[in-house]
Amino acid sequence: MRKKTLSKQDLHRPRIGIDLLGCDTPGEELLRALVKLKIDEEHPPILTFFATKQIFDNVVTPEEMHCHVVTEEITMGEDPLTAVRHKKNSSLAIGIDMLKSYDLDAFITAGNTGALLAKAKLTLPMLPNIDRPALMTLIPTKLEPVAVLDVGANVHVKAQNLLQFALMGIAYQKTRGISNPTVGLLNIGEEKQKGTPELRKAYEILQTLNEDAPLDAPVFIGNIEGRDVFHGNIDVLITDGFTGNVFLKTAEGIASFVLDQMQNLGPIESLPGLKSIITTLRHRLHYAEHPGAILCGVDGIVMKCHGASTPEAFINSIKGSSRLVKNFFLEKIKSELQSP
Repeated sequence: MRKKTLSKQDLHRPRIGIDLLGCDTPGEELLRALVKLKIDEEHPPILTFFATKQIFDNVVTPEEMHCHVVTEEITMGEDPLTAVRHKKNSSLAIGIDMLKSYDLDAFITAGNTGALLAKAKLTLPMLPNIDRPALMTLIPTKLEPVAVLDVGANVHVKAQNLLQFALMGIAYQKTRGISNPTVGLLNIGEEKQKGTPELRKAYEILQTLNEDAPLDAPVFIGNIEGRDVFHGNIDVLITDGFTGNVFLKTAEGIASFVLDQMQNLGPIESLPGLKSIITTLRHRLHYAEHPGAILCGVDGIVMKCHGASTPEAFINSIKGSSRLVKNFFLEKIKSELQSP
């Protein structure tokens, strides 16, 4: 690994690891885009790339960027546990190991989700009072973005897990400056008797969030249907990973469809104002350019990018993970989870 000596100034810079393997976008293409990245801030992140020697041989990287050569890659089709146990020299495994040893402050990957979850849970300690990690992402609404979890980590969950997801979502939104986040449970109807037996049980358990809340300002507002999420009336949406992933990808698909239809209306130049509207909407809705989902629940900042992520998505993930480090995200969420 090529590594330079850190100066006193560097000690204030977040150390971000980027896995260049496992994404639909070729690693070489990602690297060519990321080596041009210039973050104009007082303490820009120090980047460490994980890739094969062939990729690094084909791209000239600046001296201040670190290159870690790996000899193994975990592909999308591999069994997660088998891959993690046998491919210890893969980019994904080494990145998580470096988080544990505090050689990195955050790690970003678009690789095998199952392998990432397995490696993170086997390697990193869990946060206080949390049994299972969950993938959390922000989605746009008419008002403020809503934190959705889980979006793919746990296909089956218990009611108690959903309560823990709610606590993590609340803690995260508080770190974003929302003083009293509200929570909704994704369901097929608003009535408390709707949904599976586990969802009905979760509805009852989630009422405990309202024990210390004012009667006119409950934390848990009840069930919410998918179509109502985008009104922005809640700050945290909780669900199991299967339903959350389907919800997220359906929303992404609809957003892409709407953007494509707007592009097909005709020459943008002939429709005053349309170009700026489409640019704004694409910035807000195009999933391939959004930062990755945060793996909440483990003691480390891990960001999982979409498999179809563009270089722009990785750039946004680097900026997003850098903000999390600088804003002491882990310390704040631990404090919130330990609060009575």
